[in-house]
Amino acid sequence: MGFRITTNMMMNTYRYNLMNSTQKRADSSDKVLTQRNFNSYAEDPSAAAQAFRLRRDFYQTSNQVANNKDVYSKFDTAHQNIQGMLDDLINPMDKISIIRGENDTSGESRTALAQILRESAESMIQGFNQQLGDQFIFAGNDGLHVPFEWKGNDLYYRGINVNSGHVPKPTAADPGWLSAAKADVDAAAAAGTGPAWSADDQAWADYYSHATSVEPSSAKPQWAQDIDAKAKDPDATDEVKGWVAYYNHDASEPPTAEPPAWGDPGKYGIPENMPLTSKDPIEAGWINYYNDQANVAKLQEMSEEEMYIDLGMGAKENAPNDPIRGSYFNSALSGLNYTGFGTDADGDPKNFAILLKELADVFDTWDEDTQSYNPEIAKGSAEGLTASELKDKAMRLMDKLKLAQEKLTSDHVELNARSSYLKTNQSRLEIQASELNMGILDVEQVDLADAITNFSWDMYCYNAALKIGNQLLSQSLIDYMR
Repeated sequence: MGFRITTNMMMNTYRYNLMNSTQKRADSSDKVLTQRNFNSYAEDPSAAAQAFRLRRDFYQTSNQVANNKDVYSKFDTAHQNIQGMLDDLINPMDKISIIRGENDTSGESRTALAQILRESAESMIQGFNQQLGDQFIFAGNDGLHVPFEWKGNDLYYRGINVNSGHVPKPTAADPGWLSAAKADVDAAAAAGTGPAWSADDQAWADYYSHATSVEPSSAKPQWAQDIDAKAKDPDATDEVKGWVAYYNHDASEPPTAEPPAWGDPGKYGIPENMPLTSKDPIEAGWINYYNDQANVAKLQEMSEEEMYIDLGMGAKENAPNDPIRGSYFNSALSGLNYTGFGTDADGDPKNFAILLKELADVFDTWDEDTQSYNPEIAKGSAEGLTASELKDKAMRLMDKLKLAQEKLTSDHVELNARSSYLKTNQSRLEIQASELNMGILDVEQVDLADAITNFSWDMYCYNAALKIGNQLLSQSLIDYMR
């Protein structure tokens, strides 16, 4: 039985094959133009999934490269700033002036050194207030606000006095035991029921009041024994025991007043129900003390601020806002860690800039005529000190300045090490990004020679299909296809 081939059948078959040739030509043309192996997930699911992972890693690494560049610029600028500060302190003229100041220099050199110290303090704070772009470098995690600010001779860090911590606990009110004892003795003597107030009584009263540190050789009078007995009372408070210990020279300072019942300590150690002010001197003293200690806690908190940034270390968290240490880089720099804050056991400031200014105040009291410190011309932090105290303070502050300079030098070395790490990390991340980019190209990019060859073949097949159509279709249709 014969098979009849109709014109309609030929038309359908030709049209189907021509569309395939057209599609192949279009696909090969796209590969040449885009130089990509695939343009949709469906074309090559395996390669597309691999390319997605590579591109995700590449974008993440690119962000880490950008972050590392920013942080390196910040740390390198900070390193250069501190280097400049150290140069100001150890340049030949300053070094000679400081050495001479420590070896009883003349008044002229001390006066000149005082001016140099003040200028160094101002320059140091200006350096720690430097910006990089619109961010303050040494402001911790609050780079939008200036960190240090002078208010008169006081230095503030983000609104908190860096000399916080100098307010002592208020001293307990004098119980009046000595005056009461004398009044009782005088009353008994007037009534004829007891002896008058004697020289031995006065000697013990002077000893108890710390008017003298020499204990009388005579036996303790009864009134003194009665005072001592107060500490043995089972209901005696710490304040009572403290006064007895102070009277007997077992303590060098009067006891601290009992703290008011203002509730449990809240944030920064401030009692929950503490009033803002009080007319009672003891309560006012406790308010000042608690506020001062709160400022120290705030400064400590700001000195420990961290700013987490992903530089290719993993950046994982145990919980929200609780990153795993070592998986992130802390990019925060607090000026408090370089200058210091608070006061020490001697009542001297720990801040480098304040130390410079206070030593300058002491050097300004040097009298050229007497070649000694003159309390009468003292100003600022040196006011109210005796000549001996001024001399002691000068030597004490110079020793502490040396320690502060050594600490700043050590911090500078550590900062340099962190900058070097960032520079090394930058190279590592750039190599990683380059390798990821090569991986993306290997998966996505075509071999251009093969792509052009395939396009040429598909174009040849398409043109051949059109020529065959000349024999099957009308001329007008073929012209249209061309």
